[in-house]
Amino acid sequence: MREPEEIVKVAFEEISDCFENDTERNIKKLLAYGEPGVALEVIYSQLVEFDIAIPARVKEQLAVAAGVMGMNIEELQDLKIL
Repeated sequence: MREPEEIVKVAFEEISDCFENDTERNIKKLLAYGEPGVALEVIYSQLVEFDIAIPARVKEQLAVAAGVMGMNIEELQDLKIL
């Protein structure tokens, strides 16, 4: 099984151009510091706040990462897919 950091990193790389530079930089820092859970929460909140639609496979990857880390993220059902 892949590590949560890797799953979040790969998923985020696919959608990183949807975010402001500060968000992208912050997510990369969180992942570098071993904080994939916090990074995932930031990704979810930014996607919902800015009403950003993402590919279904990326949504699935983010959901897998949340599951691997035992996280229940309410915003998951609010994410829009392309």
